[in-house]
Amino acid sequence: MTNRFEGKVCIVTGAGSGIGREIVLGLLAEGATVVANDIKEAGLKEFGDAANAHPIVGDTALPETADSLVAEALDVGGRVDILVNNAGIGIPGPAEELSNENWQRCIDVNLTGYFFLAKAAGKVMIGQRSGTVLNVSSMAGLAGVPLNIGYVATKHGVIGITRSLAVDWARYGIRVNALCPGLTETDLIRQREAEAPEMFRLRRERIPNGRIAQPVEQARVALFLVSDDASYVSGLAANVDAGGYALYSGFAAPKIPS
Repeated sequence: MTNRFEGKVCIVTGAGSGIGREIVLGLLAEGATVVANDIKEAGLKEFGDAANAHPIVGDTALPETADSLVAEALDVGGRVDILVNNAGIGIPGPAEELSNENWQRCIDVNLTGYFFLAKAAGKVMIGQRSGTVLNVSSMAGLAGVPLNIGYVATKHGVIGITRSLAVDWARYGIRVNALCPGLTETDLIRQREAEAPEMFRLRRERIPNGRIAQPVEQARVALFLVSDDASYVSGLAANVDAGGYALYSGFAAPKIPS
């Protein structure tokens, strides 16, 4: 246990479960004040008893949610040191069958919502001449994934936002990076695996170390990237996937010895 984030004021979206939840828990454990957002109230109840946690329900696809989260951070801490854009959705299915409404929802949550939060928090960070933004993308932001065009397109866009802001805001002392998780055992992945077990069996075979990640393993990398330990890291798209992306050949990974 360290106090890397003591005195830091943070905003984390998609905080109610999975990777977002573990990021919030890690920040709180290391002394941060955290404005934790999720679209569902139930997931935020865990943080209700923590004195330095400030849960706010809201849809990040709406610009007023970004404004309210930044306003809360300023109210409780007078600044915004860290923004973690993590809220996201995936609507699987063939591209030719994806409704226009579902396509737009993917863009609104996974891409436009990230822009709204980055813009609102960035204005404060520019005034401070300091801050860091972490955008949670995906391995689907680096490569194609079958039958998930909305997710793939928007997660590629998240990396574009990251690199653009890393260049534009460096002169203000602001760092911007992206986390690209590989297959991680979240509620969403468990649901998808139940729906398409054969596809996920094949997917698991392409993980060189033979197992999927736990959310806390992704959170540990996220915490490093938003900490001062990563003070010279910006514009990075960090794939955290046990070497899956490195296995580009199309072959399955060798079997793990028993």
